[in-house]
Amino acid sequence: MAVRSFAKFAVAGASVACCALPVMAQSNVSIYGIVDLGITSSSNGVSGVSRVTGVNSGIANTSRLGFRGTEDLGGGLKALFTLESSLFADTGSFKTLSSDYASATPSAPGGVASVTPFNRRALVGLQSSSLGTLNLGRDYSPFYYAAVRMDALSASHLGNVQDVVQLSSVGSERLGSMSNSVFYTTPNWGGFVASAAYGFGSESTGADGRAPKRANVSYGGSLTYSNKNLSLTAAMQDVKLPTVGGTPLQFTGDVQTAKHYLLGGRYTSGPWFVAAGRLEFRNPMNIDGNATLLGGGYTFGASTVLVQVQRMELDNLSGPSKRGTVLSLAYQYELSKRTALYAGYARVNNNESAQFAVVAADPAFPAGAKGADPNVFAVGIRHRF
Repeated sequence: MAVRSFAKFAVAGASVACCALPVMAQSNVSIYGIVDLGITSSSNGVSGVSRVTGVNSGIANTSRLGFRGTEDLGGGLKALFTLESSLFADTGSFKTLSSDYASATPSAPGGVASVTPFNRRALVGLQSSSLGTLNLGRDYSPFYYAAVRMDALSASHLGNVQDVVQLSSVGSERLGSMSNSVFYTTPNWGGFVASAAYGFGSESTGADGRAPKRANVSYGGSLTYSNKNLSLTAAMQDVKLPTVGGTPLQFTGDVQTAKHYLLGGRYTSGPWFVAAGRLEFRNPMNIDGNATLLGGGYTFGASTVLVQVQRMELDNLSGPSKRGTVLSLAYQYELSKRTALYAGYARVNNNESAQFAVVAADPAFPAGAKGADPNVFAVGIRHRF
């Protein structure tokens, strides 16, 4: 029912956009997206368990559908909006929002999953050529965008930087995305660009039985320097996690802070580039994690080859630290500016305590047991529109 409702909404939105274009001379509204499908062959690394072969959505890039627009207000000022949803192109269904902060309960302190049309981005704002960009709503965090910049795979293909979500106590939703938030990005000042964001979290009153007032509040920022060949980036992010206890579970009224830091860069020389970075995760309960990434790429003609190695480590209160090494290799051939063919392979070598998965742009391929080494091979096609 939710998917059908969204489909009707999308069609209506497209009709409005198309009809509005001729009469709004100073406006620009467009429909855009990505359809990415690949054939995957995956092993969970457990001896005797057969490989699984099938079609998966979002291997190289997350499949999506979006609407965006700008209006020129004059004097270097523009109004803008973006509405964007993830979709499973292999089934034609739309993805749910993994956790809605406003619905936080003691059993789901980060919020429960909800059906929402635009789970990726939903924002409106103003952009000034001299003052920067101010947006309100839901978007990816400055920390996430910084991580993408230092990732040789740019959060695409098998075994990209999104593997590090497994090192954080906040999960993919609160690590990479921010709802109920304010975002600001400066203009480019001599190669320097800064971004900052503040998320109001669950927006709770803190009354009895409700989440604490600062539950799921998050804030952070990034600073990037770029010139013709070199890009350097640093970022931080704090997330306030509500604590629960007792039988039955109830909010204690307190929050704990998860802290995230990263530093990385990329250097390009002709058809070559190298990228490297370091991420640190300071989780509650002294369960900390870190990851080091090193990779690069080479473009020749319409082809690009990408390779990356990630070394991940997570504290373990009941034994040796969990350690995993992610090995990634990807090849992409551009048929046109919009369409590409790709192939990729990734593997995680886990130690006896670890059970890290292989993560693609969208799906994850888990290890079947502690110490198991999952691996995935994929071939596919991606089209942008």
